Amino acid sequence: MSTDRVAAAHRLLVEAVDALVAAAWPGAGDDELLSVLSLSEGVARRLDRVVVGAVADLERRGTFAERGYKSAAGALGDLLGWERFEARRRVVAADQVCARTGLDGAALPAPLPA
Repeated sequence: MSTDRVAAAHRLLVEAVDALVAAAWPGAGDDELLSVLSLSEGVARRLDRVVVGAVADLERRGTFAERGYKSAAGALGDLLGWERFEARRRVVAADQVCARTGLDGAALPAPLPA
């Protein structure tokens, strides 16, 4: 993804979150706030999936090792300021739900595709 695409995605995401905040406060009713909770959880799950996919790709490419990290979890802790358990959770998820490449270069399915 080019930096222009990342910048555009960032701008749109900030706009969407600002719109969600405006819809929730001030004076939002119970139903609106419940909708905000539901929507926020759905978005958080989608974003977590993006993170897991990015971790899997970076690990597969050897990017963390190229930058001197001994483990992907250590890299995530250093780069993003995550606690070890948070980083480890994403790394394990990436290993389990993303397709991998075998030693012969063949594509291998994810152990837990769903």
